[in-house]
Amino acid sequence: MPFKQYSIGIDIGGTNIKSVLFNGEKTVMDYSLGTPKDSLEHLIIMILALIEPLAKKAEEDKVKIKGIGLGVPGIADPYGAKVIDAPNLPLLNGIKLAEILEQRINLPVKMDNDTECFLRAEATFGAAAKFKNIYGITVGTGIGGAWWINGNIYYGAHGFSEPGRMIVDFKEQVNLESAYQKLTQNNPLNLAMENYRGDELARRSFDEVGRFLGLACANIINLLDPEAIIFGGGVMASADLFLPELKKTIDEKVVKTSGKTKILKSKLGLEAGAIGAALLIN
Repeated sequence: MPFKQYSIGIDIGGTNIKSVLFNGEKTVMDYSLGTPKDSLEHLIIMILALIEPLAKKAEEDKVKIKGIGLGVPGIADPYGAKVIDAPNLPLLNGIKLAEILEQRINLPVKMDNDTECFLRAEATFGAAAKFKNIYGITVGTGIGGAWWINGNIYYGAHGFSEPGRMIVDFKEQVNLESAYQKLTQNNPLNLAMENYRGDELARRSFDEVGRFLGLACANIINLLDPEAIIFGGGVMASADLFLPELKKTIDEKVVKTSGKTKILKSKLGLEAGAIGAALLIN
């Protein structure tokens, strides 16, 4: 049965922008480019450059594009109108990005936090689809979080969930994201390569990353009791380097009950955030 409408999903990351043309069930086409950090106008030009080949594909398929969803790397207001704080892409701070794009293209645009988009996709089509109470964490340039309960993202009173701001070292008052960026020297890919080459310092750094992530997860589990915590983001290609220590820390710190929170990895991979953004339009 032919699809009558497509949607476009765009996941703006601190390093790359990923876009998909989505038919409501699967990706028809995807495209990605590096994230410019020098100016807002350059970023908008790059987003428009991502949209162009997807729009051409929809035209070739003779399918209408219903709208565009945006996942942004930071806190958006509860109505998705404005980016409040994007620590790893500060040029977006205070920007009504969806409104600006709507003025450039003749399509409706909706916006949400990138991790909320990731979790929406995984809870709908991915590894967490059979669960109703799920916490999602993305590990990439930074660390993001979101909570899915009974079929919807829980936005709280002010529209955000940021496990990266959780204090994991009380002696030094260090939060999770700061600890992660210090341990990986803001280059987790390079640290992973050093680890795989047998570097002992790199191995210990990833053990510490796992321990700090495990402490954050243990706090989330003790507070929210989710059925599952699902991880995504670019660093998940190296998940084997930190997941053992993460799981060990959770086992040590979580209250023992009759059930156990499952630790999952993304099924949709690097497309998850863009798919979840496209789902904003459905």
